[in-house]
Formats: sequence, C-alpha cells, structure tokens
Amino acid sequence: MRDAFREIREKVAKLNVFQQERFSGMKIIQLFAGEDHQMNSFRAMNHENYIAGMRQIRLFAVFVPVMELFSSFTIALIIWHGGGKVLGEQLSLGSLVAFISYIQMFFKPIRDMSEKYNVMQLAMASTERIFESMDDGKDDPDPESPANPAVLSGHIEFRNLSFSYIKGVPVLKDISFEIQPGEMVAIVGATGAGKTTMANLIERFHTPDEGSILLDGIDINEISMDVLRSRMGLVMQDVFIFSGDIKENISLGRDDLSDQDIMDAVRDANADRFIDRLPGGLKHAVSEGGSTLSGGERQLLSFARALASNPDILILDEATSSVDPETERYPGGNNRYDQEKDYAGYRPQAFNNPQGRQDNSNA
Repeated sequence: MRDAFREIREKVAKLNVFQQERFSGMKIIQLFAGEDHQMNSFRAMNHENYIAGMRQIRLFAVFVPVMELFSSFTIALIIWHGGGKVLGEQLSLGSLVAFISYIQMFFKPIRDMSEKYNVMQLAMASTERIFESMDDGKDDPDPESPANPAVLSGHIEFRNLSFSYIKGVPVLKDISFEIQPGEMVAIVGATGAGKTTMANLIERFHTPDEGSILLDGIDINEISMDVLRSRMGLVMQDVFIFSGDIKENISLGRDDLSDQDIMDAVRDANADRFIDRLPGGLKHAVSEGGSTLSGGERQLLSFARALASNPDILILDEATSSVDPETERYPGGNNRYDQEKDYAGYRPQAFNNPQGRQDNSNA
C-alpha cells in the first residue's frame, strides 16, 4: 500500500508541475497552436494518476474486508466451540454470549486501526517526498569556526577546479585563474561552456568536485554562507521580482539599508529614469514576477538590488541582455562606485568589439 501511495504522490506531483508550467507558458502554447497536444499530454498523465489511484483502491478494498473476515471467522469459531460446550452443559449460554461480546469489543479497535492504516500510509509516502526535497536543496554546512575576514579586497583564485552536474560529465575541468583586486574580468564562451556555473560556484550554490576557490587566500568553504554572500553582488540574466513595491524589491527586507542607500543604488543602476515615471515612484506596487515591468526594467531593478548593499565583489551574468544600448553604455554619474572603487563594470563599452558593435551575448 505504501508503494501504491508513493506512486500516487509522484503522479500528482507530475500533474502539478505540468499544470504550473503550462499556465506560466500559456502564451507560448497559444502562439504555436499547441493546445491540442498539451491537452492530450494532460489526459495521458491524468490517466496514469487514475491507474495509480485505482491500484490503491483495490488494495484497500482487499485489506479492510480481510479484517472483517478475521472478525467473523473468530465469532463463528466461538459459536461452534462454545455452542458444543453449551449443549454438553459444560458452559452456560450467558458465558457464551459474553465471550461473543468480548470478541466484538476486541476487534473494534482493530477495525479502527485498519481504517487509519490507509491514512498513515498516505502520510508516510508524502513525508518521504518532503524529506527528499529537503535533502536535495540542503546547503553545505558552515564550518564550526568560520574564517570571516573583516574586509575583502576581492582577490579571487580558481585553483584546479572541476565540477559536474552529472557524474562523469564534467562542465568545468581543471580550471585555474586569478582575478586581482579592482580588476574586471570578462568570461566569454559558447553556450553551455560553464560561465554561469562559475558564478554559482563563487556564491557556493554548488560544491566543486575537485579543486577549490580562494577569496583573499581563504577557501570560500571556510567562510560562513551569510558573510560570503553579503559581500557579493550577483546580477543574473533571469530576474525574479516579488510582489510588493519597488523599494521592497530592492531592499529585500535588509534593515541595514537606509533610504539614501536605496536611492543611491537606483541612480547607480540608472533605474531612476523609469522609476520616476511610475505612479508612486519607489512605492509603486508591482505584481508577482514583475509582469507589469519590461525585461530591461526588471534587470535594472536587479542591478539596484545588488548595488544597494555596496558589495566588495560584483558578478554580472549576462546582466544587460534586456537593457537598451543607451543604458548599457551609461557611465554612471555622481555615484559612490566611481568615487570609491572605480568599478570598470559600470563602463560596459569595455565589452564592445573593435567594430564598435555591442556584442556581449556570450559574456
């Protein structure tokens, strides 16, 4: 029965994922006129769920009657044996009736347990899947005595690093290089070469199979997760915007950020141009996923989110793919990064090719 319930949970999860993806990508399905195909796929998956449910029902339909059969068989045995004793005047009729009542009272909690057994097996199958998800998403534990430097200069070293998502299929193999403090390094390569993977490894989203990453000479695994990530700013190509207002999406609940810090970050990211046009400015409410904002506006918000905490290290992963060329070439003005750190990353023209055409799609 537990195997049957486990199968049901898997089929239900598969159905939920299918529906969530299709609802999110409904425009794509309609654009390519794929409604009929998606409906057929849903019917097939729903039928698999029906088959798994019927298997569980058949097992339960056997399990509960078997309990009733044991009860009836025991009562029949008492009547047969006790009846003979009554006829032979070795047992009184009242004692026989009492024994029959005792047996019925004995089997009543067993019947209740058999009914609850169905619920218990369902709960156990669901718990297994919950713990599987928790184990899969578990971060590496912090060291007992973390080496948390007070200040980071930004010296990053990849030392003989190898990593693979699937065992035996390496994405990165024996990578070694250094990034000096204050230096801007662009990593360029074909799609699937491992550029985003390298950014994720620096942030400890994954653990290398071999080798190590050193930050100011300290292995990042020896630095606590909170300290490591609070010193870095990461801007990804795919930006997630939460429901709420613009200010909440930039601060993300960080109490150490003042209103001035947020405004400086907005100006540094050149996001003030479109935020000032919104009703309410920083208090403008956005829907879940930022569906009311354009792709470029979401990326600019992501820039402001990363810059608000004044990070020691800034990582951009195709962060300007949806930003217009004028904003992409924006050099910044009167911002703290020009004054304090002279981030070359705020001068995207460094990525231009010799012909002057903006082309950083693979950087």
